Amino acid sequence: MADLKNNSSKTFFVLATVTLVISLISVGIIYFSAGNSVNFFSGRVTGEANLTIEAVASINFTRNSLNWQSGRVNNGFTVAYLDTAAGTVKNGNWTAVTSGLKIENLGNVNVSLNFSVTKTAATFIGGTGPSFKWNVTNDEVGSCVNLSGGTGNNLSHLGIYYDPNTSSANWCPLFQFIDSKDVMNISINLTIPSDSITGTLGDVITASAVAV
Repeated sequence: MADLKNNSSKTFFVLATVTLVISLISVGIIYFSAGNSVNFFSGRVTGEANLTIEAVASINFTRNSLNWQSGRVNNGFTVAYLDTAAGTVKNGNWTAVTSGLKIENLGNVNVSLNFSVTKTAATFIGGTGPSFKWNVTNDEVGSCVNLSGGTGNNLSHLGIYYDPNTSSANWCPLFQFIDSKDVMNISINLTIPSDSITGTLGDVITASAVAV
């Protein structure tokens, strides 16, 4: 019986030892498998975010009216001079206008800018020797540039008084949309003779734009 007990104890010890070894092997297998799973399922994926931005060509006269109100040529003078660039009225009693028309590029693209009027000096003011001139300039530096983005060719007419054209003509080949350089100015100079047309006089200046 002693031998049996001893054998039983020995057997139990061997079995326990085997069980422990198997358990350790299992843990190793589990650890090894888990490590492999992480590597197997790891990786990189990508997504996308898409949208379309529309090009909009939009211009607007942010100052769209010039009004000298009522007046006349002073006694003793044959003509009076009204000039928005200088903000003056000479030889007349009209109210001075101190700023010209202002046009802004409100879109998100550069545009080619055309201007026109509907009347000449004779049909707008009348009388002997009337004059109706405008002066197109950059209100913000660099607003109007040539097609190469510079200030040379095709811009020599800026800053000079001309008789307005009654048919649409290009005054800026590339009017920019950048906020700090997207405003232009049209100054008006009128010479009103003492024998001009009387009553309320006016003309319409039209601006048109095409994306470039």
